[in-house]
Amino acid sequence: MRLSALGLAAVIAAGAASGAFAQEPSSCVLADPQKTLDQVTRPDFIEHDELYATTKILPAGSTIDLVLQRPYDPKLQYHPIAVGNSRVVHVGWAIVRKAPDDHPLIKNGTVLAPATLITMPLPDAVGGAWRDGTVYVVGCSGTQFQFVANVYALMSSRFYSNFLVWPLLAVLYAFAALAAAGASKRNLRWFRYLDPVVLTAGPDGKGSLTNLQLLFFSVIVVGLVTYIVARTGILSNLSLTILTLLGISGGSAALAKATDANRNHIDFENWAWFVRKGWLPPNGVSALNDATWSDVLMTDGRFDVYHFQSLTFSLAVGAALLANGFSDLASFTIPDTLLGVLGLSQVVYIAGAMVAPPSVKEINDTTTAVRAAERDFTVAANRPDPSAPPGAPPVPPADLADAIRRAGPDLYAAYIDKAQNLRIMFRSVLGPDVPDNLIQPAIRLFDVSGPSS
Repeated sequence: MRLSALGLAAVIAAGAASGAFAQEPSSCVLADPQKTLDQVTRPDFIEHDELYATTKILPAGSTIDLVLQRPYDPKLQYHPIAVGNSRVVHVGWAIVRKAPDDHPLIKNGTVLAPATLITMPLPDAVGGAWRDGTVYVVGCSGTQFQFVANVYALMSSRFYSNFLVWPLLAVLYAFAALAAAGASKRNLRWFRYLDPVVLTAGPDGKGSLTNLQLLFFSVIVVGLVTYIVARTGILSNLSLTILTLLGISGGSAALAKATDANRNHIDFENWAWFVRKGWLPPNGVSALNDATWSDVLMTDGRFDVYHFQSLTFSLAVGAALLANGFSDLASFTIPDTLLGVLGLSQVVYIAGAMVAPPSVKEINDTTTAVRAAERDFTVAANRPDPSAPPGAPPVPPADLADAIRRAGPDLYAAYIDKAQNLRIMFRSVLGPDVPDNLIQPAIRLFDVSGPSS
């Protein structure tokens, strides 16, 4: 018990001694930073130097750089004091060193060398909705004031910046969805285009991985750039990594679009024939398909490992960009190997699309042959009826049976055989089934819906 009492007394005595030592003035800055400012801001009290910020807006809650128009003196103590949002805060630490001669403010002549570079945390408490604030730097030699410098600027906060940027980005995305819905020929409600897969669907109405990737990275980069502008007032440069990333996504989307146009494009005459026959709606193939997330990972109804690889690496890079790009996009980098894997996955994806079986080309070729067979049948069916009286005006076939009797069963069988094969191919590639009544040939050269050719 006696030892415990002695130990407790020693702890109390040590605490009292440390508290008394903390109250002793160890620097020129007082415990109340406002009282320090009241002293140093008097016009003739000490030397006043110029202080410059490297950003137009000072981001509270993060580290900022200031340049002092004064040579660096390692014997001095530099004490930053931030004033803003009705608060005065003595910043606990700062990294002070000689400003490099290639610093942007020195290179553009704003500051003359030699100068001092001060890196300090700006407390989150002084930030607000872009209100005016001041940062002071007080130089001390022991307990003696040597100089004071200050810079006036707007101060931002994370809360208000996030509150402004991300809802604004959501509104812009909604406008994009409205614009896409207004320009689309598909009969979808506008809110369906809020789904990024629907918004980036390809010409066939199915989900497009390359378009989705381009939208994904573009939204992230635009959001981060806008956020940095709100925080610092500076339009951030983009690093070579980000430019490469956007280039890979944009180039892949362009190549995929070109490949689709060359290999999956239905000829206009065949498309018009499908529409007249009722095989396709007037809006074309896109009206038959509803883009889903499964389209991003599937090809011809099968899981596509190239799509999966490209998608997963894109998500990983996007997460890294969101985690590290809020402060400076100019210095954002990812390992070259990861960037190379992402680029390689895109190359493999495009190459796979280019070497895929040209199913739509086969549809075009088969449709051309079917149209030719229908034309032969219709022309034969519209010849003058040999059973009609001599000199009687030509009369078109009354019905399909009359057309078959006039043209002959062989021409009809030749057309039906080709049309049945085309129907199977059409359903396999484009999706919809064609009923029997829609594969029958036209019986007049000029039907009510136009020429049968």
